[in-house]
Amino acid sequence: MIADGKVKKIRKVGVVYKYDSLGLARKVSAFLEERGIEVEQFHLPSTELEKYDFIVSVGGDGTILQILQDIERCPPIFGINKGRVGILTHAEPENFKERLEVILTGEVRVEKFMRLDCIVNDSRIHTALNEIAILTSEPARLIGMRVFVNDVEIEDMRADGMLFSTPIGSTAYALSTGGPIVDPYLPSILIIPIAPFKLGWKPWIVRRDSSIRVELHPERKALAVADGQKMKEVFPGDRIEVVESKYPAVFFESPVNRIARIADRLKKIS
Repeated sequence: MIADGKVKKIRKVGVVYKYDSLGLARKVSAFLEERGIEVEQFHLPSTELEKYDFIVSVGGDGTILQILQDIERCPPIFGINKGRVGILTHAEPENFKERLEVILTGEVRVEKFMRLDCIVNDSRIHTALNEIAILTSEPARLIGMRVFVNDVEIEDMRADGMLFSTPIGSTAYALSTGGPIVDPYLPSILIIPIAPFKLGWKPWIVRRDSSIRVELHPERKALAVADGQKMKEVFPGDRIEVVESKYPAVFFESPVNRIARIADRLKKIS
């Protein structure tokens, strides 16, 4: 339960773990059960997780992204890093007990980060924390597209695809395509082409409440992909829109400054 930005009256917690982290998930579950909390473990994310007071993710950033693909109304997430980067996580296997103990006292606030919806022909097909990608469906063959922001055309190009990223997603796929690192609290949407057949291209950063529309050139269909997790085909003539979702992701506040955490994690993969 969230009240005044804090989690109170914790009774039930869902623990989601990736395939090689069952042992750690059992330790987390035992720690919480010793404190009188009901715990259920999930190897695969489920919509049932919306009913829990909070979620513990035992894995990496990818595990958290998988969880968010299956829930709309998001309980607060606490991530224990068993992955390679862990920008979205809060603790390491060796210190999860002390970090969870602070949360159980109710002293840690929660924070919300925007997600993006991909809407095709007026139906929502994806919700993403990091990015919505419109990608070529045929490797090594470019797709053409026009991009509009609030009905103003800003791009008409051929490329491998186009990314529409949140600020917190600027350190993910968007970073590898040459996009900027954006403060995760900056209310905005990034628009970044992937391998564009165009000289002098620049990424765009627009307001979070912008209405973004994509029109495919008629020669080729594409794939709409959410956080690298789920994909659907889209076709020339479809009305493809990317907008801020009304379902944000909810996390416990990071125990360290998020900019500092991003800088530290990126140094480790450079």
